[in-house]
Amino acid sequence: MNEMFDLLNFNLADFIFQVINISIIIFFLKKFLFLKVMAVIDNRNLEVTNIYKDIDEAWVEIKHKENKYNDLIVNIKEEKNVIFNNALSEAKVQKEKIELEARNKAEAELERARISIENEKNKALTEIKKNISELVILGAEAVVKKEINNNDYSSMINELVDNLGDKNE
Repeated sequence: MNEMFDLLNFNLADFIFQVINISIIIFFLKKFLFLKVMAVIDNRNLEVTNIYKDIDEAWVEIKHKENKYNDLIVNIKEEKNVIFNNALSEAKVQKEKIELEARNKAEAELERARISIENEKNKALTEIKKNISELVILGAEAVVKKEINNNDYSSMINELVDNLGDKNE
C-alpha cells in the first residue's frame, strides 16, 4: 500500500499540513472576508427592500391622490351643475321681472294714452259746443235779422247743447 501512496506521492504529514492550512484560510476568509461580504449583501438586500417599500408607499400615495383627484372632478361637476341651475333660475327670475316691468310700463303708457284721448275728446267736445253755439247764434241772427246779445244766449245754448250731449251718450 505504501507503493500506492508512493505512486500518488502522498505524504501524510503534507496532507495534515495542507488540511491545517486550508482550515486556517477558511477561518480567516470566514472571519474577515465572508462576514464583510455577507454584511454588504445584507445591506444591499435591506436597500432593495427599502426601495420596494418606498415604491409601494409611493404607489399607495399615487392611488390616494388619484382618488382625491377623481373626487374633486365629481365635486367640480356637481358644483358646475348647481351653478348652472342657479344661473338658469336667476335668469328666469330676471326674465319674469323684466316682463313684469314691461307690462307695467305698457299699461302705464296705455293709461296715459287713454287720459290723453279723454282730454282731447273733452277739448273737441268743448270746441264743438262753442262752434255749435256760434252757429246757432249766427243762424238765429240770420232768421231774426237783428243782433242778439252773445252773452245772454250763449249760456242758454250751452245748456241746450249739454242736454243734447247727455241724451246722445
